[in-house]
Amino acid sequence: MVDAARHPQVEVLAYSEVERVDGYIGNFRVEVNKKPRYVIEDRCNGCGECAQVCPIEVPNDFELDIAPRKAIDVPHGQAVPLIYAIDVDNCIHCYKCVTACGKLDAIDFSQEPQVLDLDVGSIVVATGFESFDPTVVPEYGYGVYPNVITAMELERLANSAGPTVGRLVRPSDGVAPKSVAMIQCVGSRDARYNEYCSGFCCMYTIKNALLLKQADPAMDVTIFYMDIRTPAKGYEEFYNRAREMGIRFIQGRPSQITEDPVTHNLYIEAEDQALGEVIELEADMVSLSAAAIPRLDSEALASTLTLSRSPGGFYMEYHPKLRPVDSPTDGVFLAGAVQGPKDIPASVAQGSAAASRAARVLLSDTWEIEPIVARVWEDRCVSAQGRRCGVCATACPYGAIIVEPGQPAQITQAKCHGCGGCVAECPHDAISQDHFTDAQIVAQLQELLRDNPEEKILAFMCHWCSYGGADNAGTSHFEYPASSRGIRVMCSARMDQDFILEAFRRGAGMVLVSGCHPQDCHYISGQQVAAKRFDRIPRTLERLGINPERFRVEWISAAEGEKYARVITEMDAKLASMDKEALRQETAKAQPEIAKRLRRWAAVPGMAEMLEEEEVSV
Repeated sequence: MVDAARHPQVEVLAYSEVERVDGYIGNFRVEVNKKPRYVIEDRCNGCGECAQVCPIEVPNDFELDIAPRKAIDVPHGQAVPLIYAIDVDNCIHCYKCVTACGKLDAIDFSQEPQVLDLDVGSIVVATGFESFDPTVVPEYGYGVYPNVITAMELERLANSAGPTVGRLVRPSDGVAPKSVAMIQCVGSRDARYNEYCSGFCCMYTIKNALLLKQADPAMDVTIFYMDIRTPAKGYEEFYNRAREMGIRFIQGRPSQITEDPVTHNLYIEAEDQALGEVIELEADMVSLSAAAIPRLDSEALASTLTLSRSPGGFYMEYHPKLRPVDSPTDGVFLAGAVQGPKDIPASVAQGSAAASRAARVLLSDTWEIEPIVARVWEDRCVSAQGRRCGVCATACPYGAIIVEPGQPAQITQAKCHGCGGCVAECPHDAISQDHFTDAQIVAQLQELLRDNPEEKILAFMCHWCSYGGADNAGTSHFEYPASSRGIRVMCSARMDQDFILEAFRRGAGMVLVSGCHPQDCHYISGQQVAAKRFDRIPRTLERLGINPERFRVEWISAAEGEKYARVITEMDAKLASMDKEALRQETAKAQPEIAKRLRRWAAVPGMAEMLEEEEVSV
């Protein structure tokens, strides 16, 4: 931290918050609110004399409120920069700090917040995590029984730089405990709170247990666990070392903790799965290994940076295997526990990787993007006519579209990833996608269904997954009928309902739409947008008189060639069981109504010459 602060090309903006981020990769504009310290940074030398004379004490966040701090203080002794700040909400303006500062004259109560505008090429998000609050777990009595503490509070009590100078004592009476019980997975691996594993809890719990044993070999230390997870290098050996030192491991999640009101000793009730019986253990103190959870402000920052979050609330990476430190927003990278619970070695490794990825951007004079981007036909956009719409902006998972009143939608092509979701969602066909225009897709559809369409299965496939699955079926020599005809688009979100209706209008026997599984979508929420759209199609087909069984939705990964072959085989068998004359009659009956729905296509560039004038023109 000191090296970073002293580096001539590193500027540390401590006590500051990012308010807004605009722009795109290589050209971000960041607005930072620099809060007033009421201490002049260039004059403060971190001597601490101001804090010594301050009469006000408030809870100390760094010490987890176990010990107080002064109304003028630093976060901790190794803070960088080591510059004091005044907590004006608790300051009584006695001005003793001004007198103590003396000749340095560093105290300035007239300071105001500063707004800094920064031009940056790339952004690394490394905001860390927070600890789960165990007060919401009623069976453990945290916040009710004074001797039930968190593992972080145990860390501070046992730390030589902590509030008790390394002497572990019970909060209830200040006496050193003779027995300590540690409970794992508090708030994690629990469907009531967080289903995920926090990853590093096993190791830091064992570490704390070993430190207590080393300080007092006679101390009785017991760890209650669900599963001990020690997968990294040297971790299993560390666990074995703890067992050899006499630390007891009991597999079973405690169901309840009660307290003796006189001695404040604690009684832990749990099932020992090794013994197959319920046990009760008395302990002087209990330490809870709380889950790692996303920061409370992670949602606001996600909105600022256009990031997506996992079901657990952590930020999603672009691809978990191929681009694990890239975010879906080009130029924004993730490091550490902001992406998910990580231990120190993993966080350091990812930090180095994120710095390297960011440097690639900074060292480039230009940045190439995919040419498959969306474009707006301004004369067709109803927003330019003063009518409210904004459907495209809602559909874009990258924040690449801005819609202002009275103006056509504006697409920042450097932020567009070419999923095509906005094109398919636009109700006025005012957006096109380069290389995957409506005209190009309909032209393919027209040729594929030119002869004997009622005998064919038209398959719309996403480039990244289901199209790869079809390729995998071929290279793996999985057999399936030759009745299928495929059309590739970049994402299932690009599969417009109109394409499906047009396929049935041209007599397709069956239509398959396929794409990535929800967790594999290359475009954040593209699969989810498509799934909602496809859910509506069977009802539409039914109203048009087309059997909904002729339409099928499947999510197929690039590795699931067998599934693709199986789906086509099942659809072919279903199609073979249908009466072809009945299919032609369904098509003929639905054609006029579908043609009415597709009339607006006649005004879309490139479409009029492809569609029969009598069927689609006004």
